[in-house]
Amino acid sequence: MDDRLKLALDHFDRAHARLMEALAQPEDDFMRDAVIQRFEFTFEAGWKAAYRWLRIRGVDVDEDAYSVIPEAFKRRVISDEAVWGQMRKFRNLTSHTYNEITAIQVAAFVRQDGARVLGDLLMVLKARADE
Repeated sequence: MDDRLKLALDHFDRAHARLMEALAQPEDDFMRDAVIQRFEFTFEAGWKAAYRWLRIRGVDVDEDAYSVIPEAFKRRVISDEAVWGQMRKFRNLTSHTYNEITAIQVAAFVRQDGARVLGDLLMVLKARADE
């Protein structure tokens, strides 16, 4: 396995584990903010790991989530492009401003879909790392 991909996968794995720790806690304002922060870290680590995976395979893709997500979907690394698009939008909203209503929506999304989809990507990238 390429060293940069291994490093990216290790970072993604650790970020995802930390997200799951936060999700296991009862939700209050503090934990909601922790879930959102850890979601942001995990989302960033996920698309960056996908970027490394794509680049190793010769895919000429820009290093930004907007470019990586459709390419990863085309190559069946991610299975739900719409959820990934929603994650990208939520990550952009939460990383630049704070709005309690948005925070509640984002935390609910992460609990319902986001954590699962991030975990799916992690499993696929690990399984296909040596292709």
